[in-house]
Amino acid sequence: MLAPGRRAARLFAVAAYVLGIVGQGAFFVMLWLLGLDVLGTRPAAEGSQPWLVNMGLLVLFAAQHSGMARRSFGQWLARRLPVYLHRSVYVGLSGLVLVALVLFWQPLPGPDLWRGPTWIIGVNLLAALGVGLLCLRYEHWRFLGVAQAWTKEEVLPLDTFFSDGPYRFVRHPLMAGLLVCLWAHPVMTPTLAFLSVGMTLYVLCALPLEERDLARRFGAAYEEYRRRTPMLIPWKIH
Repeated sequence: MLAPGRRAARLFAVAAYVLGIVGQGAFFVMLWLLGLDVLGTRPAAEGSQPWLVNMGLLVLFAAQHSGMARRSFGQWLARRLPVYLHRSVYVGLSGLVLVALVLFWQPLPGPDLWRGPTWIIGVNLLAALGVGLLCLRYEHWRFLGVAQAWTKEEVLPLDTFFSDGPYRFVRHPLMAGLLVCLWAHPVMTPTLAFLSVGMTLYVLCALPLEERDLARRFGAAYEEYRRRTPMLIPWKIH
């Protein structure tokens, strides 16, 4: 029979996993509905309030995703929780932040930036499918923190350096796919454009921080890979 502490750790990991999956799913569904202009017709509030709310949600997203990924936060968390629960904390809070973003994102006034044919959403769905297939390269349960709660494993969830497959073309295929999902829409309303711009700026600001960590982890091998492989746009093949 499991000790109470071990049982609680496993329940926490499973709950964090479910919350993370729900948050990611809700976010992508919101993107698609906004891009098809079928999310609803709730009128935009007047004044600066909707802009400030949306900006605050983007700042919260960026602070959680990048702040919790830094080594200094990991050291702080290690003094409070077992290392094998750290990934679950990250996944659960990521899901919670995404749920909050979906629930509280405000409609914004103004004309649409563009309206195109509905088939454009197919490009978006193909990019999302590619991202999902790419994630299968990782150990799913370990990547989302569940396996660690069963094994008390304390290694990083991503300790493998990939340079094959789609990584031959760009260093960050997951983020490249996300950018396609943010921008390949039949309808680009101000509400969706603000979200897409904010998320794009986050990606462009966060990737240099992630690359610094990768260079520290993998050393000269990653520096050579970075020298010969584009970051996001596949303009050359090696």
